[in-house]
Amino acid sequence: MKPPQLADRLLTFFCAPHRLEEVQGDLHEEFAYQVRRVGERRARGRYWWDVLGFILSFATGKRSREYSTIDRTNPMMIRNYFKIAWRNLLRYRLNSTLTITGLALGLACGLLIILHVKEELRYDKGFAKADRIYRINSENIGEKSRRWAATSPILGIEMKQAIPAIQTVVRFHRPYPDRVFSYTPAGHEPRQFEEKKGFYADSTAVDVFDLPFVKGDRRTALKQQNAIVLTEAMAKKYFGNDEPLGKLIQDDLDKRPLTVTGVVSDFPFPTHLQFDYLISMTTYADKESLTNRGWSGFYNYVLLNSQVSRSDVEQRIPEFMVKFYEAKGENRNEILATRKTHLQPITEIHLHSKLEKEMGPNGDILYVYVFSVAALFILLVASVNFINMATAQAFNRMKEVGVRKVLGARKEQLLKQFLGESFLLTLTASVVALLVFWVAIPFYNEFTAKNLHFSQLVTPSNGLIMLLLAGLISLVAGLYPAWFISGFEPVTSLKGNRSPVSSVTLVRKGLIVFQFAVSVFMIFSTIVVYRQMRFFQNKKLGFDQEQVVAVKLYGREMHEKRNTIENELLKNPAITDVALISVLPGDRFSTDMITPVGKAGDASQMRFMWADEHTLPVLKIGLKTGRNFVRKTNNAHFPIILNEAAVKALKLTEPIGQKLVSYGDTGEVVGVVNDFHFASLHTAVEPLVVVQYPDQANYFLLKIHGDKLPETVQFARSTLSRLSPESLFSYTFLDEKLARLYDSEQRVGHVLNVFAVFAIFISCLGLFSLSAYAAQLRTKEVGIRKVLGATVSGVVILLSKDFLRLVVIATLLASPLAWWAMGQWLNGFAYAIEMEWWMLALTGVLTVAVAVLTISFQSIKAALMNPVKSLKSE
Repeated sequence: MKPPQLADRLLTFFCAPHRLEEVQGDLHEEFAYQVRRVGERRARGRYWWDVLGFILSFATGKRSREYSTIDRTNPMMIRNYFKIAWRNLLRYRLNSTLTITGLALGLACGLLIILHVKEELRYDKGFAKADRIYRINSENIGEKSRRWAATSPILGIEMKQAIPAIQTVVRFHRPYPDRVFSYTPAGHEPRQFEEKKGFYADSTAVDVFDLPFVKGDRRTALKQQNAIVLTEAMAKKYFGNDEPLGKLIQDDLDKRPLTVTGVVSDFPFPTHLQFDYLISMTTYADKESLTNRGWSGFYNYVLLNSQVSRSDVEQRIPEFMVKFYEAKGENRNEILATRKTHLQPITEIHLHSKLEKEMGPNGDILYVYVFSVAALFILLVASVNFINMATAQAFNRMKEVGVRKVLGARKEQLLKQFLGESFLLTLTASVVALLVFWVAIPFYNEFTAKNLHFSQLVTPSNGLIMLLLAGLISLVAGLYPAWFISGFEPVTSLKGNRSPVSSVTLVRKGLIVFQFAVSVFMIFSTIVVYRQMRFFQNKKLGFDQEQVVAVKLYGREMHEKRNTIENELLKNPAITDVALISVLPGDRFSTDMITPVGKAGDASQMRFMWADEHTLPVLKIGLKTGRNFVRKTNNAHFPIILNEAAVKALKLTEPIGQKLVSYGDTGEVVGVVNDFHFASLHTAVEPLVVVQYPDQANYFLLKIHGDKLPETVQFARSTLSRLSPESLFSYTFLDEKLARLYDSEQRVGHVLNVFAVFAIFISCLGLFSLSAYAAQLRTKEVGIRKVLGATVSGVVILLSKDFLRLVVIATLLASPLAWWAMGQWLNGFAYAIEMEWWMLALTGVLTVAVAVLTISFQSIKAALMNPVKSLKSE
């Protein structure tokens, strides 16, 4: 297509219809003139600049007033603008490098956080019916109110029968304990694995959650008995490249073969519904428990009809709950006073749900806010840095601006020129930011336990966000410098008066204060988070977690041989004691009601743990009164040990010998232990009932002496393999397990550390450039002072004190806000540190120290300059 033809199309798109003919005539006339004057080849190039100039003029709003014809000087000016911008980048290399580096780091940090936040907010929104899927949660009302993610196995089914607005019910149930599966290929050794992420599932899960099948018949995969659906990763682990459909996987705990009826891929979006396998609900063996109305063992999801709302259904739930629990013999008033049932949108589970028996660890909306604010702060710091450096650099271009104004340049033309340069810098910084993002994302994933990819950034929506972000930053960061530069008076500009005392000085100082106030806030936050994490690690939990290895009891054979296994393990001198326990500290302890005999009104819901007589000695849990368990005898009542919180909740003045009723049986209190933290420090110590009943144990606890942990663990492995060859050896170190309770806080702390470093580094880039500029302005003054006898230290103090004063002001302004914000964060912990004055003092010292190091380089350089050179400088 020839230039005039393409230009006509562009003009038709951009130009108003009533002016199209006039503008086309002007452009064609220009083209004909150029052909006659300089020939076809030159005319083509000139013509394209005319077209570009017209389009830019139209886009800036000039079309209706000043451009009845095309401004023939505009295309050349555009070309000159780019030339001047490029030459200035090269001429002031240090300033340009610092500006681009600061902006690139800010953009890269912002992109990382924005992608992180988007990923958190995407949870469960990819399901096609996400707006109609709800999880049924229950709430116990009373002195110790609890909300449960898991509910009765029959609750959802009966709710659907009573409330027609519910279209479909889906139930999930986690097998207990974790499964051990094996597969034996023909002619090979068995492949045996411990599987912790799986559920029994109703067949309705396929349609409600749109399970992405890649193999198998989705209509029947979860309807058959003894059927299992695997993820692609799990199928690969067991079968390699062989066809998985129809293969048998052995459930080694229940001694049951499971037929692979389907393979699903991972969901293409993040979801709380994480699994490696699904077993058909018809396979579930304990049929009696499926009708239990009081057991919170199933996750019930409902799909509502498209014509109804959540509130329509919730209005009918109270009446349904009365009928549901009246079947247990409870009366209406008791039911309504002690229970509530809620519908929770599936899209709110990940960020707004920390209930009992969650499917897995969820996120926290608080940290989404924290990361969003961090991204905003860092982008603002980078933009402020850009403004400061641009306004400082503006004084070097005063004569250029003066000459342009004398030659007739209007303020709006200069404004466009400098805004264009700002956009060019931002665009360059954006390219560098993408490279930084690509390099940093593996490290960021390691810090945050995320699985972000560079490819996630390369999408139309993210590309648009990137362009908008670059455009917004270039506009916000470049508008003030451009307006400031274009406002120079010609006479002042041509004189080259670069006095620092100007209207821009106050703004620049304010921006420096803002930058360092953000840095102070982030440094203080980092110190508080670090101290809280150290507090968690060092706080006395009331029991000994060091050198304790927990070995899981898998299968009937290990239970039957547990005494033999215990005796064999104790033959190793490094193993000083072996205990049996049902649940490990840090895991979720089950709850049930317990009532003192003859005091029905004092019933309480408490945590339960089953153990043997070695548990307290292995964990070194101190007895407050009474005795420890002894080897099981034929007592009329099973022995119980309470913690102090349980004694208080049951209102027992003389707990020893007290009879308690729970699980339909009667026990006797034989001892009371001091309160110990069997759960995370996010919550206060709850009432705990320890029952001597090793038949319910799920773990051996091995107390190991000495420094031969690997050898001792290997000894335990070989012992169990010899005595129980069909069982899988699975172990964990108790201290490591407890440390994982604070993984989310640790990750937030690591990320804050990194971003705090970047925030203060970006601030220091601007401070470095401004201190260099200030030293340049006062070169002659420094020379005169040195001639008159000023010392190097005196000159350094002279050049540094103004900047340091601003840093101190920033510290004073940011400290109250940082103190308040971190106080709010610490309120989320039952056990938290006390913030102390020295934390703020340390923050101030660190900030000032970094500022001093930044400024002193340029100050010392100026102070050491030869006075002769200083006095000769222009």
